[in-house]
Amino acid sequence: MTWGHILSFSQNKGLWIAVMVFTPFLLLGVDYGIRVLTSVYKTDLGSSVVIYGDEYVKSGLWVFDCKYSRVISRERLPVPLAELSALDDVAIGEMNYLSRRDAGSVKEAIRAIIEKPEWYRNLQYAYSGVGESHKFFLLTDHAGFKWALEVDQILRLSRAYRFVVTARPHNPETYVDYTKAFEAAVKSCPAPQ
Repeated sequence: MTWGHILSFSQNKGLWIAVMVFTPFLLLGVDYGIRVLTSVYKTDLGSSVVIYGDEYVKSGLWVFDCKYSRVISRERLPVPLAELSALDDVAIGEMNYLSRRDAGSVKEAIRAIIEKPEWYRNLQYAYSGVGESHKFFLLTDHAGFKWALEVDQILRLSRAYRFVVTARPHNPETYVDYTKAFEAAVKSCPAPQ
């Protein structure tokens, strides 16, 4: 073997290694570009942030809401009763949509509601976030008012769920339950689901 053959082989070897290393990245980039260009179910949040729901819709199990970038299971998800019954403490979430005074009275109502044994028994599925989060709700009475208690089930990195409870006075005209969320999602995108 001559020196020219050795140099030629080592140059080609470097080229082949570069091709093998960069080809998967190139293919992933092309695949992503095609998905972006052909996506029908998406929400543009601005600042180059776009939420895509095409994979959810294609699965046949979900409907994507192009307005609120959430997904709704075609069949209501079961309430995680076992996980809720095992909780020692329930986290009360921030309710930034309320004034500080109103948030304090709502937190008192939440505490009173969740102190009841098996308070979570009548929860119902409402909708899910893109990723592993699900919202459940409970319509209940407390202190002469009708309340919409909302429980968010959020998957942590440790693969354990965290539950956060919020509430608001119930207004049947504006409150979004499963039926309203599903109907709104179906109408929110430019293509049928």
